[in-house]
Amino acid sequence: MTEKPRMEARTLHPIRASGTFALILLFLMIGLFMAFAFELADGADDPVILVVLAAATLGVFGLWVRENRISQRAANAPATPRREIKAALLIPLQAGIVMAYVAALLAAMRFVPELDGFFKGMLQSLPVGLVAGWVVVWIYIILESDEMIRRLMTTATAISAGGVLCAATFWALVTLHADLPAFDAIYLFPAFAALYGVVSAVLIQRQT
Repeated sequence: MTEKPRMEARTLHPIRASGTFALILLFLMIGLFMAFAFELADGADDPVILVVLAAATLGVFGLWVRENRISQRAANAPATPRREIKAALLIPLQAGIVMAYVAALLAAMRFVPELDGFFKGMLQSLPVGLVAGWVVVWIYIILESDEMIRRLMTTATAISAGGVLCAATFWALVTLHADLPAFDAIYLFPAFAALYGVVSAVLIQRQT
């Protein structure tokens, strides 16, 4: 029994071959889903809008899966470079992502009450996308760096996560017995990322 011949790789537009179009579709899907969730939470006064948003979310998801596969098989897909990554150079990038997250969060808190539907979902999904971007940079460091850098980054992650969890748990226990404001969960990521940056810089400095 012979195998079916594989589809020949096609030369695509650079935007599609690099996966940029697939990434745009991913963000669009997240925005549509958030808009659907907000419409559902508001009571779904207009079932037509609800159905359209649900169908659009599923349709964009299917397009994203298709484009992602096509970009991986494209004849002109960029090859992943294999080189040692200087983690210290990527820490400022992660810090920039955290600053953008805080800015997006403030923008969402300011403008979301005035928006509705699609635009509301898109603005609300922007912080989620920035968190995902930070995780992608972290994974890139882990995969492309040598064993020592991987160990340092893993150690920094464990220390930072443990520190933030201990601090959040302590503050939660304090608020049970005192009239103090609770720590909002949306600030856990910037708190963790800030501590991670400090711990990473200290560990890298000690090893160099």
